[in-house]
Amino acid sequence: MLTYTPPEMRAAPPTHEKPWILLLLVFAWLWPGVFSHDLWKPDEIAANEAVKHALSGGGWWLARGLDGAPEAGLPFVYVWLAAQCRTLFSPWLADAYSAMRLAGVFFTVIGLSGCGMAGFHLAGRHQGRSVVLILIGCAGLITNAHLLGGVSVQFAALGLCLYGLSVARRRAMFAALLLGSGWALLSVSAGWLVTAVLMFSAFALPLAPQWRSRRFAAALAGAAALALPLAALYPLSLHRASPAAFDWWLRQNAFGVFGGTETFALSFSPVYYLKNLLWFAFPAWPLALWTCSRRGFWREDWAAPAVLWAAAALALASCTPAHDADNLIWLLPPLSLLGAVRLDALRRGAAAFFNWFGIMIFGLLAAFLWLGWLAMNFGWPAKLAERSAYFSPYYVPDFDWMPMIVAVLFTPLWVLAVRRRKVRGRQAVTNWAAGMTLVWALLMTLFLPWLDAAKSYRPVVERMEAAAPAALKSGTECLAVARDAYAVRTAWGEYGSLPLAVGGEASCRYRLIRSEQADEAAPAGWRVLWQGARPRSKHEFFRLLEKQEAV
Repeated sequence: MLTYTPPEMRAAPPTHEKPWILLLLVFAWLWPGVFSHDLWKPDEIAANEAVKHALSGGGWWLARGLDGAPEAGLPFVYVWLAAQCRTLFSPWLADAYSAMRLAGVFFTVIGLSGCGMAGFHLAGRHQGRSVVLILIGCAGLITNAHLLGGVSVQFAALGLCLYGLSVARRRAMFAALLLGSGWALLSVSAGWLVTAVLMFSAFALPLAPQWRSRRFAAALAGAAALALPLAALYPLSLHRASPAAFDWWLRQNAFGVFGGTETFALSFSPVYYLKNLLWFAFPAWPLALWTCSRRGFWREDWAAPAVLWAAAALALASCTPAHDADNLIWLLPPLSLLGAVRLDALRRGAAAFFNWFGIMIFGLLAAFLWLGWLAMNFGWPAKLAERSAYFSPYYVPDFDWMPMIVAVLFTPLWVLAVRRRKVRGRQAVTNWAAGMTLVWALLMTLFLPWLDAAKSYRPVVERMEAAAPAALKSGTECLAVARDAYAVRTAWGEYGSLPLAVGGEASCRYRLIRSEQADEAAPAGWRVLWQGARPRSKHEFFRLLEKQEAV
């Protein structure tokens, strides 16, 4: 007896792909860079101070640094979670800095999961994995996922929003929960203006015929009904906790990078963001352009939300008053979705070239990193050893077994992974993500002590304290630091052992100052005992001064 089974009811054809490989690759990508290094300037220092202030009883609703100064760009949810991670996992599982970085890992996982599920629902079961692979292959996501900073919260919110849109025409209530929470989280991490523009782009989706449905309208209405009260909850709670903090937030930071009601500003700089998009969102943007160049792509379900979102995000980034490539994080979800949906249709020649290009780039980078590790630890090749000492003069050759084991494991596994034949689009993207993971892992294992010696303030502080007079070390004399010398106070407060007399310039014989020029003359009545800076720093120098005796 003949029967007809509709396409949506038919069983999916068998596949030889192994989803666990994606999970393993993402797991390998998540952890390098999280552990075993000091605070790196600038965002990690500010985040650490905000967490310390919150843990000392300074309140949660507004991130604050030294002396309770508000810290723009650090959402309270990030500070709260980083503080909880520090309390729960330090010191028994990780050091304090590593424990705090787990907050960024948590938000990044949410963002990756949301974007992957959006690809699954909008373009098919394979494309969700492709979206995730493209995202972890983008250089712009790496530092924001692994280092301290609030951009990972924005990425998590964007992932929730994209996931909500992808299921809005089938599961209205679930979509409303995802979209509403994503918009609310975006409002406290990126500000009201970014949230409003992305909400507007979602409400404009019915311009495309395939998005005109009662269920989608109900999902949008439910999301707005959930997001608006949740977004209002934060300023109301902040006002109740501290009217002064609320006043600062409203005037200075309500619109995120665009300022507040008093400092709101716009600036048109598309060239800067288009130039940085080349590296920040590669390979998402060329794959997205190829998808948009295909005939009839606008009739696809995924076209309208991805294109409208990308256009709105690019316009927003181009209008930000200060140049910051991290604002391009708003573009990553839609570009990755657009890049993934037509991967299977990518021409074999183009896929082979992309695959060859990735293998060459990452293979050469991996070889260079191994050669650089030999140079900085064993002095060969001599010219490379000389350059490594030039860029990180405080580095002391270090051989740690655990990073070496990780680096040795990653390298042959990558070689095995990229040896496949008959590579198509999805396999080429997988190889690119594997190459990015390899290079990042080698950089954060073989080169981590070298980078730490160059980027951390710890070596500078240790050299200053080693050169300090005996009177300072014994505590018979005090060391004065100006109250507004925040770089000095954070660096020596974190890594130093000598007590600082904040604001004690008049009563202390010794002073610690920051200057912007190496040859700047000492103030009248003082002489320079020591001067230092982080390697290759051109505009930040630290000096230990001693008051001269009156003649």
